[in-house]
Amino acid sequence: MKYLFVTLMWNARAEMPVPGDIFAVCCQSYSPNGMTRYGRYTHLDDMSALTQWTKDAVYHNITVLETAKPRKEILNTVAETFPAYDVLVLWSRKEYELFRQAMHDCGHRLCTAKVVLLEELLGAVVRPRKRGRVPFQQVLRTFHIQTTQETFYQPKYRAGFLLELWDRVSQLAAQSEEWTQTELCLNPRTNTVHLPGCSHLGLTGGQPCTPQVLLEGAALCRDCQKKKALYLWEMERLHAVKFQPHAGALGTPQNYPPAPKLFYREGDPQKLYHDRACPCCKPFREGPDYLQWKPLFGRADAAALGLTACDRCSPLGIRYGQTRTQIESFCSQRGMQCVLRDGEIDVTTSIGGWRIVWKGKDKIWLYHKNTHRSHLTESEDIPGYHSQAIHKKTIMEYLEYIVQHDLYRKNSPLPETGSVHAAKPPKPTHRGYGHHRDAKGGKAFPKAQDEQGEGELTGRTAGAGPAENDRRRGIKTNKNPALCT
Repeated sequence: MKYLFVTLMWNARAEMPVPGDIFAVCCQSYSPNGMTRYGRYTHLDDMSALTQWTKDAVYHNITVLETAKPRKEILNTVAETFPAYDVLVLWSRKEYELFRQAMHDCGHRLCTAKVVLLEELLGAVVRPRKRGRVPFQQVLRTFHIQTTQETFYQPKYRAGFLLELWDRVSQLAAQSEEWTQTELCLNPRTNTVHLPGCSHLGLTGGQPCTPQVLLEGAALCRDCQKKKALYLWEMERLHAVKFQPHAGALGTPQNYPPAPKLFYREGDPQKLYHDRACPCCKPFREGPDYLQWKPLFGRADAAALGLTACDRCSPLGIRYGQTRTQIESFCSQRGMQCVLRDGEIDVTTSIGGWRIVWKGKDKIWLYHKNTHRSHLTESEDIPGYHSQAIHKKTIMEYLEYIVQHDLYRKNSPLPETGSVHAAKPPKPTHRGYGHHRDAKGGKAFPKAQDEQGEGELTGRTAGAGPAENDRRRGIKTNKNPALCT
């Protein structure tokens, strides 16, 4: 079943408020398919009559009420965000009547007649310490629901407290033998629960049921409630009960569970799975056929079921949709084809093929199709393609690079496959790759300079004999070796 939890905050100028006194609307849905929450401040019709409670609720920041959107616009968004639900859960009857009247003034009707009023339900099954109305915040403390001054009055958290309270009442009911063994009678025509023998049951006598139906939207007979025969728990004993935090409760931010981000529809012939915010499936997932949509907790689960990603809600599809007009105009002007398929973008140009792939964590990679040189190492992810050694952040930057790459290849074409490539010059084997060993700047340069300078001073020449060196120096030598000493 799908539940919608609603709480309102209004400027309590009189005993019975009117829709014009509402200054905050807080809604949150809960179902097996996930949660959706919406909370906003609304503009008050009369800003001159603010009560002290209203000022405390907005932390004395009156500007948030003066600049808030009109009430009708907020309630229209509520009707669009929550188009279908099975059970409506609120705290009090006054709050329910105010919400119904406000929606009616905006031209909307409630989707269901099943309403759970937790104040009346707890007043019927829990014996209070003293007579009188128990405030909402005090009931939260009784059920060990922690609240703070910063979060209790914020619209985005307030409905989460109501959800957590409803869940803890359900836990208490499951742990209590008195709750499961109590016999009641349900009138299916009016969806009202009565004690056995109630005069409002009529001749049929009703259907036997347990108090669990009260948590599913059945109303409690007011005459039976006055008899005080349904008291199952004492208020003082609730402090000793241990509760488990609800998996969907938003009252305490530190206990937020990871909500499912992927969904698929049973019987879908295309076998697609969608993101939680996908524009092509969100209206249907929140609509009357929401039971057909099943959650997924990872892409591995989708692959196991043979599902493929929806193009519109894939990471690249979202970025493609944001700049779709710019991409189509760019490609049409340059004779390119850009197609979004299976969460990837295929780009076809006059001289090659490309593929833009999402690698996760805001990483987009570009692959080039192997059309000229077959000896290139193919990518393990995409056969027939090799990764391009360039990384950009947007799709448009990759398209501009593709145009520049193709222009360069047109001016400098590669040799055909199978032709003999030009021989590359051999790499030097000596030390100091790229420089001559005696070149200026090399390590051998000072030594060569020293040898050259010594030759100029002494008149010696490298490779010449002793006689030749003596002749150049002007030294006369005796040709008779016997006279030499």
